[in-house]
Amino acid sequence: MTNLWIAIPDSCLIDSQSILDKSYKISQISRACSIFCVNRIIVYHDRSVKTEKMDKQIIKTILEYLDTPPYLRKKIYPKMFILKHAGTLPPIKSPHHLTSIEMNKIKDGDVRFGFAIKQNDSLYVDVGLEKMIRYRGSQLGKVLVRIIKNPQLIAEDISKDNVNGYWGYDVQFADSLSAILADTKNALLMTSVEGASFTKHVDILLNKIRTSKNFVVLFGSPKLGLRKILESENKKISSADNFLNMFPLQGTQTVRLEEAILGTLSIINNYLHA
Repeated sequence: MTNLWIAIPDSCLIDSQSILDKSYKISQISRACSIFCVNRIIVYHDRSVKTEKMDKQIIKTILEYLDTPPYLRKKIYPKMFILKHAGTLPPIKSPHHLTSIEMNKIKDGDVRFGFAIKQNDSLYVDVGLEKMIRYRGSQLGKVLVRIIKNPQLIAEDISKDNVNGYWGYDVQFADSLSAILADTKNALLMTSVEGASFTKHVDILLNKIRTSKNFVVLFGSPKLGLRKILESENKKISSADNFLNMFPLQGTQTVRLEEAILGTLSIINNYLHA
């Protein structure tokens, strides 16, 4: 199964003035990524414009907060200015956003996100039950665990790769757009109004989506497209790159980033599961 990633610039909030506007925009991005089962969101540094210093951390914090199951949020996130409006944002409701339940309702083999702590030289994890359970692992903080009845409940580490279904996204930083392009292991799609119509390159697009382990969709900023951002890094888009317009004959002067992500992922999803 192909892993679907997206890459967005840290300048994506440049047209949002207040923390409320920024929070709402990020929530739309998070929701779109969750709908279409994006595994990773890469936030790359945009050198073409000057951004507010906090924006990079605001993007990462709110994206990760929204992806975290509600029963863990107070454990992981203290009160902070960045999350001032987080409680008013529409819920993501991903499959891993399970509700808190009674201990006798847990089944052997259930998988849940938890928060692991060390207590009296033993490890315990909060997985949304009435109390914490023993944790047979080595990590502290947010963990993904499988619960075993033995006969008492014990949690052990498990990888997302070994669990069926969608278990949310992770968020990573990249130093530049060109750094992402330099990773030849991943298949790339660069989206731009300047690109060729994707309808003329469907076969190539479909083949890349189906044959790559990681398929990365790259987006520009509200101010400048991918070509200009690359030029600010003294790089150019080569003819070998997938540089496509996903909204040919668009009826508006611009397509906002959150709209571009939702629309593009909808198209990709169609081919990914064709």
